[in-house]
Amino acid sequence: MVRRTSILPGRGVLMISTDLHGNWDDFAALRARFFAELEAEPATHWALLGDLVHGPSPEARARRPDLYDYDDRSAELVTAVLALQRAFPGRVHYVLGNHDHGHVGGRHTAKFYPDEVAALESRCTPAQRDDLRALFEPALLAIAAPCGVLLSHGSPDDRLQAFADLDGVRLDPRDNDPYRRHLLASVLGSYGQRDEVSARLLARVTATAVPVSIVIHGHDRDEAGWFVSGPHQCCPVLFGAPREHRRYVRLDMSARYHSTADLRDGVELRRVHGPTDP
Repeated sequence: MVRRTSILPGRGVLMISTDLHGNWDDFAALRARFFAELEAEPATHWALLGDLVHGPSPEARARRPDLYDYDDRSAELVTAVLALQRAFPGRVHYVLGNHDHGHVGGRHTAKFYPDEVAALESRCTPAQRDDLRALFEPALLAIAAPCGVLLSHGSPDDRLQAFADLDGVRLDPRDNDPYRRHLLASVLGSYGQRDEVSARLLARVTATAVPVSIVIHGHDRDEAGWFVSGPHQCCPVLFGAPREHRRYVRLDMSARYHSTADLRDGVELRRVHGPTDP
């Protein structure tokens, strides 16, 4: 059984980034920040919350150049993340996104192209197609950290009974029972939940893994570069925000974050491009 969850340690630094969608400029900036964090604190972790692939089409670039005018370097990003995982074992954590899922048994998305899986793989070399599967097949579905955060691509509902239930999920939905099929769809495709739903989910993860109070997720967008949904959900945004507004999250893993009010813009929520240190 492939392990689909991870529980992080209680000390160090945690960087969290969301959907890159083939943007090398954003990835390179985040990687530079990861290297700088490692120099200051060797116990630094970086969690990438899915949708590494499937960048904008030429039509989208022309329509919204402020958001989408960049080359799609999806295949190169996949190879680069694999290289980081090899160079820093146990420190670079990849969480599967719904766009990634199409390359390893999931539904093929249609955002910028009618079939984005086919569009990307048609441009890949055989080695690059192998890299897609090497990164996505063992990818996580959720991460819990004792500092108080649950990390996933989407913001899942409260059907999860125990954190370890995600470890039994198979990537081909047809191979799952109805419960695990729902879990897979929820962690990959949910855009947000009512606050009471997220509170119940967090209580179940707390009871079966480690105490968590906030879901930090991707999958959504906001041109401000981040948004919160009540005290229990936060989405830092890369894709779909102007370059100057794109955010990632930096947490002190020895601290404890009790609600989204503890995630301060300019402190825990940091700009990818330009100065970010408080």
